[in-house]
Amino acid sequence: MAINLEDFRFIFHKVGGNNVIFEIANQDNTDSTDMYYGYIAESGAWIIQRSHTIGSTKTYTYAAGKTRTDYDALWTAGTGRFTDSTPALTFDTFDTLGDNL
Repeated sequence: MAINLEDFRFIFHKVGGNNVIFEIANQDNTDSTDMYYGYIAESGAWIIQRSHTIGSTKTYTYAAGKTRTDYDALWTAGTGRFTDSTPALTFDTFDTLGDNL
């Protein structure tokens, strides 16, 4: 299921029964092929959702991290545009995020 910007928070159920609440913080819709949505938890952990569109096919992949400093570096100088890091983030299916949080 896609996460829409209209959603004010996103609940990620982490393995082990611990719930972490991520709230939407940024969006970058400047590219019609790849759109990015950033979510941050109170702890500083974060998830970035990438919506990738080719023709009528849309796929969603995710990247995650543990520190707010890393997250802030991915959004260009307050412009709200997503900038991939070096090395590049690895976007994968949602079920693989648990290892990165």
